[in-house]
Amino acid sequence: MKIQLKKEMETLIIPLYGKARMSEMGIFHDPYAEAAVAKLDYDYSGLKIQNKTQVMLAMRAALIDDFVRNFISENPRCLVLHLGCGLDARFMRLGLQVVGMWYDLDFPEVIEIKKQLHCETSNYQYIASSVTDLNWLERIEAAENEVLVVAEGLLMYLSENEIKALFSALQLKFRSCTIIFDAYSKLTAKRAKQHPSLQKTGATIKWGVDDPREIEGYIKGAKYLKTLYLTDKNMIEMLPKNYRTVFKLAGLFKSAREAHRVLVMNIGE
Repeated sequence: MKIQLKKEMETLIIPLYGKARMSEMGIFHDPYAEAAVAKLDYDYSGLKIQNKTQVMLAMRAALIDDFVRNFISENPRCLVLHLGCGLDARFMRLGLQVVGMWYDLDFPEVIEIKKQLHCETSNYQYIASSVTDLNWLERIEAAENEVLVVAEGLLMYLSENEIKALFSALQLKFRSCTIIFDAYSKLTAKRAKQHPSLQKTGATIKWGVDDPREIEGYIKGAKYLKTLYLTDKNMIEMLPKNYRTVFKLAGLFKSAREAHRVLVMNIGE
């Protein structure tokens, strides 16, 4: 049976479809995205997802996957919170033996669809909630081990005040946590409203940041750790040959390199 999507959830399709297409081409391995796209009753052509966007979304996922894989390998009993998970299957895609807990969180309507795609397990659970309704944190026990928060394709849709509130709540809940998320530059965030796929869905980009250290000022105890770039050598090597030169050139210019990147921060006491 095919799954129906409501219009307000269309933004979930953009990264899902991008990863599925790149998986079909052998660039990014995600059979779960391929299977989900096949099940969804949706006209993907209507979203007008550009090829370059599909490539970038697969690169972003691969970059975050590598970080998460290494983090869990070093901290097998960690707690993972995948915020705004959409229909992504990162838990299954990584195929790791997670000893701790992994939670996928998104709107109730999204989780209902996700339950039809992937089953929960003893250490992989869903939380049906808006990210900004911070009561969802009450459902999670305070962790004694390391905590990793993944926010892929999420924070740019939140306001600065909502991000500050989220970080503050995480700080109150956990002694310390590492958060990995992608962020636009302020100029990219401003221009994003012209993107044809976002125009189709009506989604609004609210936040961008130029210097990651600005985020350290959001709350006391926030510390910028590093930036991961889509133009990194290992990312470019995964691309089709016709895209490699474009991304190599982009990496030479700061404005292009910083337009969309992945940031890692620690939120501690």
